[in-house]
Amino acid sequence: MKELAKRGHDVTVASFFPQSDPLANYTDISLKEIAEVRKEQINLQVFDKPNKIIGSLGLQNFMTQVFAFQPLSDLALKVCSGLVNLPPLAEALQKNYDVVLIENFNSDCALGLLHVYGVNAPIISLVSGPLLQWSYGRIGLPDNPAYVPTITSRTSSITTLLERLENTALNLYFKLWFRYAIQVKERVIIERRFWTKIPDLDILAKNVSMMLVNTFHSLNAVRPLLPGLVEVGGMHIQRKQEEYKHTSPVIPQVSPF
Repeated sequence: MKELAKRGHDVTVASFFPQSDPLANYTDISLKEIAEVRKEQINLQVFDKPNKIIGSLGLQNFMTQVFAFQPLSDLALKVCSGLVNLPPLAEALQKNYDVVLIENFNSDCALGLLHVYGVNAPIISLVSGPLLQWSYGRIGLPDNPAYVPTITSRTSSITTLLERLENTALNLYFKLWFRYAIQVKERVIIERRFWTKIPDLDILAKNVSMMLVNTFHSLNAVRPLLPGLVEVGGMHIQRKQEEYKHTSPVIPQVSPF
C-alpha cells in the first residue's frame, strides 16, 4: 500500500498498524481501539503438546488443527462489531474508489460494509499466507482434498488413504466453521446495526475480481491455478534498482538490467 502511495496514488488504509510517520497520499484509519490483535492470537504450543487421551484414539493431529483456529472466530466477531460503529471508516466508505483491496483471513465483515455503503469498485483479495479452505470457492478454484492439503496440514503432499480421509474431514470442518461461526454471525451484526438486509456474505465473497496470495510454487507446491489468482510471494521485499546491476554479468551474453 505504501508503494502505491509513493507512485502517486491516493490510498486509504484501515488497519491495526497505522503508520508512525505520515506519508504523502496515504490516509490511515486506525483500528487499534477495536480489538487487541497480537501475533500470538493462535497458540502454536497446541501443536507441540500432545494430549495423551486424544493421542491414544489416533485423533491428535486432527483435533490439534481443529482447536487451533477457534480463537479466530471470537476475534472476527469482536472486530466486526467495532467496524460497524467506527465513524472514520463510515466516512471513508462514502467516497469513490478505483479499487478496493481486502485481507482475506478470518472475516468477511468488510464485504458486507462495502455493500451497505454502495461501494462498487472492483475488489481484490489479499491473502498473507497460503490459501484458506474457504478461499478457493470464491474464484472457482478446485480444492480437491485428495491432493490439496489444508492450511494446517503437516505435509505438502498427500499420499496415503488415511491422510486423504483426515484431510477431507478437515476441509469440510473448516468450511462449515467459517460459514456458521463467522459469516452467518457477521451478517447478523451488520443487519442489526444498519436495519437493512444484505446478501449472504458467501455470495458477496464470490464477487472478488482477483486474489493476490503470498505463496510461490517452488515453496508451496505446484497445483492447477486460475488466472484470477496471482502468487506474489516475496513482493514485500524492497530493493533498490542499483542492487540488480552487475559490473560483470555471470553470463557474458546477458546484459545487466
